[in-house]
Order: sequence, then C-alpha cells, then structure tokens
Amino acid sequence: MSAVPQLRPAPRETRARLTARDVMTPNVITVSPEATVKDIAALMLRHHVSGLPVVTEDGELIGIVTEADLLHKETGPRLPASRFRHTLRSFSRATNVLKKAEGLTAAALMTAPVITVEEATPLHEIAALMVRRRVNRVPVMRAGRLVGIVSRADIMQAFTRTDAEVAAAVRATLLHDLWVDVTRIGIDVRDGVVHLDGQVERWSERDLVTRWVSAVDGVVAVESRLEYEYDDRAVHLGDRWPAERV
Repeated sequence: MSAVPQLRPAPRETRARLTARDVMTPNVITVSPEATVKDIAALMLRHHVSGLPVVTEDGELIGIVTEADLLHKETGPRLPASRFRHTLRSFSRATNVLKKAEGLTAAALMTAPVITVEEATPLHEIAALMVRRRVNRVPVMRAGRLVGIVSRADIMQAFTRTDAEVAAAVRATLLHDLWVDVTRIGIDVRDGVVHLDGQVERWSERDLVTRWVSAVDGVVAVESRLEYEYDDRAVHLGDRWPAERV
C-alpha cells in the first residue's frame, strides 16, 4: 500500500496569509518561577527584550513577566486614587498591583494565565488579539510547548515583503483560492500598493478580487481599474446567462 503524499505548505513568498511560524522568534529566552527581580532585569537588558515567559522545569508555560511588571517595583505599593476604589474590578486591579510591587520572584511578578497562539495562527488574527487584549507579545505554542514568541515588531514584518513578493502572493491567491484567470489581469505593485487592471467575467468577481487582494499580508492599498464582461447584479433565478453585456 503506497504512502499518502504529504502536502507541503506554499513558500512564504507566495502565501497570501502569513502565520506566527513565519515571523516568530524561536529559541525564546525564558525564566524559571524562582528567578529573582535582578535576574529578570539583567536578562531583559542583556537580550534587549521587554518580556520573558515563565517556564517550569517540566517545560510548562505558566506566565509571562514584562517590563511593566517590574515597573511596579519602582513605583512602590501605592494604592490607586480614591475615585478608582469603588468597584470590585478596581479593587482586584489594586490588589494585583500591590502583589507585583511586593513580589520578589518571577512567580509573584508574572501575568497569568498567558495569552498564547499556535504556529498556524494567521498574522491578522494575532494583530487583532494584541489590540483587543492590549498585549505587546504572545508566546507561540506547539502541542502545549513553547516554540516561539511574536512581538508587535514581528507583526510589522508583513509590511517588509518586497513588491515582487506581494505581487507573487496576490497572483497565487487569485489563481488558487478564487480560481481567477490571472492571465487576464495585470498586477503591478509599487511600495505595497497593488494596481490591478484588465478584465474579469462578472461584476461580482471584480468586487471580490479587489477585497480579496486587500487582505493579502503586506498589501498597503489596492487601486483597481478592473473591468467586467457581464453585469450580474440584475440577474434573477431563471434568467438566461450570461446577463447583459456591458
């Protein structure tokens, strides 16, 4: 019985959507739960990082300690202003601040639980997660183990794709995802702006192509001069196809 062939992922240069695996920093610098404040600060300065995952001897990720966590040591155990002391949420936040200010180890200073992503998580989802949860970095997991970390700076790599790479990714996604005849479309990319011209079959296809291309990682904007052969906006069930030619 012959083995089932394994599908290889498309090269990074031609993929419309980049993932955590494409931009993450592997070989992550971590600390143990017992690491002291001085150890943590020294590691951050030595490796020019602003956050360190906290990992147990068994390799379990249990938290993350950041520069913001260490700042509480400098500001001291001050209570928030009185106008913030009236809700349970504010009280919980104040308690957490006091705990970090008095903490001596990574276990006491860290933020937990940790917001994580998988290697295959698309970049746009990670960016949305960072904005929504107000975090600057997310650990990347594989089968429950830490394999990398993605920072906001890493997300910016999408915009460092060359114009040739963006054009290749646009061409590939139109061909393989939308099954569009790319021989009828001109694709020109300048400074991340995609210029489209040529002709597609239907009006709806023109709209879909424009929106699909704008979602490709690295695309700054889309300028479309695509024309269409048939206007399918007025087509009703039972109408003869093709519709009226424009």
